[in-house]
Formats: sequence, structure tokens, C-alpha cells
Amino acid sequence: MKMLSFSFILGLILLYFLNVAILKTAILSTEWSIHAGARFLLGFFVMGVSYFYAKSLSFKSALKLIVAIVILDYLYDYYIEAYRLNFEIILYGIYMLAWGSLMGYLAADYWHKSSVKHF
Repeated sequence: MKMLSFSFILGLILLYFLNVAILKTAILSTEWSIHAGARFLLGFFVMGVSYFYAKSLSFKSALKLIVAIVILDYLYDYYIEAYRLNFEIILYGIYMLAWGSLMGYLAADYWHKSSVKHF
């Protein structure tokens, strides 16, 4: 639990600095929160839980799924002219995916260890 909490707090601190550096604001708008949350949850469930922990997906299929969803999201944003696609935005998305996958692995590991202790 300590590692999970530490990773979450450190990730939030890094996210704050990324928001200030890339988006020039410390607080995310609703639209940015949705994008960041979607990438975090993709990393959490697809990479962290399904690939790294449970090994139910191969790395190739997990990446294909993530790339397909992210490309569809970028195409939707381009279609509604929400923002320009630039290198900083892509790095921001990669950070959210990486942080989500780390948190997903640590959370799945913690849940598994705590369920084994009770039985």
C-alpha cells in the first residue's frame, strides 16, 4: 500500500508540473480532465492490469488497442477543432498512459495480495 500511495502522490506532483509546463495552468479544464482521465484509465486497465499483471493480453495487442483508441480520440478532437495536435500534447498523453499503467499494476498487485491474506 505504501508503494501504491507513493506512486499516486508522486504522479500527482509530476502531473501538476506537467500542467504548468505544457498547458500553462495548474488546474485542468473539464475537457482536459476527460482526455487525461481517459488515457490514465487506458493505461491502468489495458497495460497495468491486463498486460503487466494478469498477462491476459500480449504486449502487441495491448499496444494496438491503446493506439487505436488514442488515434480515434485525436481524430475526434481534430474534427471538433478542440486543439492543435503537437509534440507536447503527445508527451502529456504518454505520461498519463505510463502513470496509469504503473498504478494499474501496483493496484492489481495490492488487491491480489490483500485477497490472498484473507483466505
